[in-house]
Amino acid sequence: MAVADVMGRGFRLESSLAKNPAIEGLDPRDRAFARAIGATTLRRLGQIDAVLAPLLKTPPPGRVQAYLQTAVAQMVFMDVAPHAAVGDTVTLVKADEKSEPFSGLVNAVLRKVAETGKADAAKIPPIRNFPGWLRSEWTRLYGKAAVRRMALLLATSPPLDLSVKNDPDGWAKKLGGTVVGGKTVRLDVIGNVTALEGFKEGEWWAQDISASLPARVLEQACGGFVGKRVADLCAAPGGKTMQLCAMGGDVTAFDLSEARTERLKRNLDRTQLDATIVMADLTEYTPEKTFDAVLLDAPCSSTGTFRRHPDVIHNRRERDITPLTRLQDTLLKHAAKCVSPGGTLLYSVCSLQEREAADRVRKFLKAMPDFGLVKLAPIPGLDLPEGRIDGGMIRLLPSESPDGRGMDGFFIAVLRRADKTDAKET
Repeated sequence: MAVADVMGRGFRLESSLAKNPAIEGLDPRDRAFARAIGATTLRRLGQIDAVLAPLLKTPPPGRVQAYLQTAVAQMVFMDVAPHAAVGDTVTLVKADEKSEPFSGLVNAVLRKVAETGKADAAKIPPIRNFPGWLRSEWTRLYGKAAVRRMALLLATSPPLDLSVKNDPDGWAKKLGGTVVGGKTVRLDVIGNVTALEGFKEGEWWAQDISASLPARVLEQACGGFVGKRVADLCAAPGGKTMQLCAMGGDVTAFDLSEARTERLKRNLDRTQLDATIVMADLTEYTPEKTFDAVLLDAPCSSTGTFRRHPDVIHNRRERDITPLTRLQDTLLKHAAKCVSPGGTLLYSVCSLQEREAADRVRKFLKAMPDFGLVKLAPIPGLDLPEGRIDGGMIRLLPSESPDGRGMDGFFIAVLRRADKTDAKET
């Protein structure tokens, strides 16, 4: 089961569904429903487990628990008829050799949920859907009211955001969307995104508004990219690379993975944008020439993407953060080698954890005295709450999108390397 794979084995929901033969054999409509069940279960897991807990003397095995969780998701949060959800779930349990001995328990528990589950769930605050360690850390960093707002977003599916090469207003009109943040086209789309007008022609690519901001901030800090050498490190699948190219930079895109590099190439081919692609391990790479602007969107816990990927908050553990911070420190150190004197380095992560964000930048600045934060101007079209732009650092919370409909959580920092004349003067 996909939910059991996420909870017990740390799988991503989409990859688990893609590898499930039972899902693969379904028609598109049923596949979409199966995906919706998995996503709803993960979005509402805290409330679901609170509904189930009083009905279970001891926790059942992981797969049995997953059957119960997905059934509750259907009855309580997806308005599936209780008799259908109970009957289908019990049938699945009986067909599962390892779970079959628990079919009576599953039937009895779900019949009780059918009677009182909705009323019981309504008493449980949505903030409980975040795991305890994240709830505590985010409350300390951002306050309980902000975390409550994020919990309301977790319960809903995100809109589709597009970055367009040209004319966002025109594409918003063609596709029936709106422009948010001055540049991003936002749609309410469910279904095959590749069938939308402009996809095959390469006029746009899917990219959350938050993920589009690092390239915009870097361009603003550099005074434009035309005539400048720009590097996108950890570039695949290529959303930021395509932005940098469309902004007129002479772009070199780096990535470690052959499969991801191929995906990057396909995206550049589709959008008819040109970049030099280098497959290399950044920690072992020495550039022949340095760059005027370097964008490092570093690997991270991705906790800021919880709305698009609700599995992230359940298969990440607090112990996972420290190894990631070590990797981020290493990548920042090597990214600095790619920056020309007087050049600009942007560091970003789609994490809400301060240990992966400002803490990494502060440590980097202590070790690299020839770098300093760049004071950032407001981002055109993005009216952020006071304090979200702090010197050379920006913190984006999921609940603070321009239209109030949410976005990924993100952190951005912009640093400039002293040029040679500055170094001589100091």
